[in-house]
Amino acid sequence: MLVYTIKELCRTCYTCVRECPAKAIRIVGGQAEVIVERCIACGNCTKVCSQGAKVFLNTTDRVLKLLEEEKKVAALIAPSFPAEFSEYSDHQAIVGMIRAIGFEYVTEVSFGADIVAERYRQLVDESKEYYITSDCPSIVNYIRFYHPALADNLAPIVSPMVAMSRVVHRRYGSDTKTVFIGPCVAKKAESSEVDEAITFTELRELLSKLGITPSNTTPSEFDPPAGGRGAIF
Repeated sequence: MLVYTIKELCRTCYTCVRECPAKAIRIVGGQAEVIVERCIACGNCTKVCSQGAKVFLNTTDRVLKLLEEEKKVAALIAPSFPAEFSEYSDHQAIVGMIRAIGFEYVTEVSFGADIVAERYRQLVDESKEYYITSDCPSIVNYIRFYHPALADNLAPIVSPMVAMSRVVHRRYGSDTKTVFIGPCVAKKAESSEVDEAITFTELRELLSKLGITPSNTTPSEFDPPAGGRGAIF
């Protein structure tokens, strides 16, 4: 279960029930409960809950365990990281801190986005069909759960995250483990091709827990391959 309720914090204000786009929350015994089979893991309820009763699965411990057990682990950083870490003017500071957590490689998913964008261009050029982007797992789940008639309109293209994971495996070896770091809760359950996924919030938690700051780390550049216009994703 990616999203769940901390029952002792729930005050039954019905905000999450009203705001859930998938109608995946019900009231049971006076408390809000996530309906697992309907949840699309968009994370909206965790944002609108004023009591902090709606939370998502924290996987930082699993990432730390992976780093302890495996020699080659690559971090796949979503292109949106500058918006989250706006307090840092230089991306090298962020890369250096992520590398200090224990990652052998730190890559930017913008390269995967470049590949995906080019595939979309080819798809549109070669076909007269209309497509729904398959980049977002919450959208894919929403279509499959609630509008199955439109499922064939989902673009037959993997997300930038999955594309980048494949690139990393090809470049650094199939034995390299991958951890996606981005803004989205749903990425945690998108694909088995990525070993773990954490949010930017969890990354901040890891950095704080390990006492990692720009002052005690060395600025670093992303490992190749470098992305291009995919950084605007």
